Amino acid sequence: MNTFKKILKQKLILRTIIGVCAGILLGFVLKSFTLQPWSKRDIMYLKFPGELFMRLVNCLILPLITSSIVSATCNLKKSGHIGTMALYYYITTTLLGIILSITLVQTIRPGDLLKNKNIISQNATRSFITMDTILDLFRNFIPENIVSACLFQYQTVLEKSKNESVPIDEWEINHINIAGTNVLGLVAFSLILGLAIGDIGVKGEPLINFFQSLSDAMMKIMNWTIMLVPISALFLISAKILEVEDFNNVIKQLGIYILTVFSGLLIQGLILLPLLYFICTRQSPYKIIVKLGPAFVTAFGTSSSTATVPITISCLKHIGIPSKISRFIVPIGATINMDGIALYESIGAIFIIQLHGFQFSLFKIVIICITCTLSCIGAAGLPSGGYVMLIMVLNSVGVPVEDVSLIIAIDWFVDRFRTTLNIVADALGAGIITHYYKKNTMQTSIQEEEIELDTST
Repeated sequence: MNTFKKILKQKLILRTIIGVCAGILLGFVLKSFTLQPWSKRDIMYLKFPGELFMRLVNCLILPLITSSIVSATCNLKKSGHIGTMALYYYITTTLLGIILSITLVQTIRPGDLLKNKNIISQNATRSFITMDTILDLFRNFIPENIVSACLFQYQTVLEKSKNESVPIDEWEINHINIAGTNVLGLVAFSLILGLAIGDIGVKGEPLINFFQSLSDAMMKIMNWTIMLVPISALFLISAKILEVEDFNNVIKQLGIYILTVFSGLLIQGLILLPLLYFICTRQSPYKIIVKLGPAFVTAFGTSSSTATVPITISCLKHIGIPSKISRFIVPIGATINMDGIALYESIGAIFIIQLHGFQFSLFKIVIICITCTLSCIGAAGLPSGGYVMLIMVLNSVGVPVEDVSLIIAIDWFVDRFRTTLNIVADALGAGIITHYYKKNTMQTSIQEEEIELDTST
């Protein structure tokens, strides 16, 4: 109760909560009491203020992530094995998410329960092969042009043969540059640049100061931008509610699927990740979680992992996480530690497979979940991008993607909760790394003191 009172005392959180609630209320009021359905143009006008906010956030992604990562990694050599510990943590949470997804979907089997119902479908999209998706991941990780990486992502395209008997792996191979920042490539470049600057010693100090100042300036601008969250949440959420043609029918049709997804998010966010934190630190993880109120509210209002980066860093600073850890972990976590979207994609993929009555072996389901998780790495932390990756994964294993339209109908709602899970994962990861970092620093100090004593004697 005291924690709740402290959260409400913070004006931004209170305003954002009011904005979110007002958006939900406004959406249902406009939907229920208007005589004619809202046209796409009317909805566009309604969400225009929120659209401006998201454009501003997207504009700040590139300088914010690059400056934060470069400035954090400049001193990475001196700060122990932060990067290695982060890698171990991300791999562990990913494995937990995959195991949880398979367990839930194979136990509850929401696709089988909905299979006989009248499910509407939409048209399919182009085809992919699983290996193409994985290779594109590495191609984007090493961009051939760093300027192009700011604007485009590489994607392999298979051109269908005129002869329908030709198998998909023999189709003509081509590629396109799809619009969107290649965040994964920029993160990789920023990591290498930061390590290089730190390695050249005194000569790199001007660059260290530059990126540190740029990072501070971008954090300041982002903090100013976050002040607009309550207004943007009001318009974005109300517009999204109006876009769904029959909200009640969608909930009825997909209730079991939604229950499965939320069960996964809750188990991962409130049980598995906290348990991992406790095992590593022997401390209560909920002391960190309850202090992430501002980041949670921002995540729910904006549905963007990237937009919450400065708020999450600020929360971790008040908790006692060193800034060189939080400024390294949080921007990278917003890019590659996408626990929420990986869980959602894995459950969604198997749900659609069950819906169509396909009988896949456990091994193939595991491969599909791993592919879903890999496809999330490098996603820009932007709203409602999960179903695009889901279409790619389903196409790559030969499953019809028509029923992805069902998931798209509720994606805007689930997206807010899976973004919140990403924040929990990043914050607890920063806490675990801080614990081992302080432990290693203390051991190093003791060893140095012992060497000094031996030398003096």
